[in-house]
Amino acid sequence: MDIALVRSRWWAVLAMFAVLPWGLGLPLAALTIGLDAVAGQPDVLGTAMAVATGAASFTTVPAQVQTVRSLLFRPRLTLETDALVIHDPVFLRKGARIARERIAEADRLDWKDAEVSFRIGYDTTELTPFREPLNVEIRLRGDHDFASARRLHHGTWIWRLARRSDRSPQFPVPGDRYRRIRIRARHPVDALTALTEWVTSSAAPDAGHPPHGPAGEPY
Repeated sequence: MDIALVRSRWWAVLAMFAVLPWGLGLPLAALTIGLDAVAGQPDVLGTAMAVATGAASFTTVPAQVQTVRSLLFRPRLTLETDALVIHDPVFLRKGARIARERIAEADRLDWKDAEVSFRIGYDTTELTPFREPLNVEIRLRGDHDFASARRLHHGTWIWRLARRSDRSPQFPVPGDRYRRIRIRARHPVDALTALTEWVTSSAAPDAGHPPHGPAGEPY
């Protein structure tokens, strides 16, 4: 069973336009150098500026890819028999699996509560790069490490620039361990019902016992 998540497309569009001018630097640099070569009048200063502009543009390519991912791909959760799988190409290189017995419970979030909207612990991760109303929280038994999370050099640094200055985004980061996962479900009531029934189902292995194996180990 899949649970659809939503994410603000408007913020993604704004982020895309924020890096678009930098993205134009690379073709413009190539054009400038090419025109100088054709004219046979090399301009050392112009060529140096073109190379510098092209290099700066090249460093923004991962961020440009990130904004495109955010526009094209929708995150979702999949409830399998033995695991919860998180699919989010923006933050994860591949689906992140969390064993069923590691899921403790799910609860509804009230975004009007200041504790939810303004404060967040280091053991909590949010599956969004933006400041938007998350509505469901999944609580884990023990810590979980997202080994497949993308790093800053994969372009996720753009989301730290796009976020308001009052609080940095807390999306999954490699090496960090989390006990709470906050999401924005398209249908929060249905998502909470499905998650609760899935967690408490008699088919859940060792539902009342802590999981075996080291915390954070992918399943």
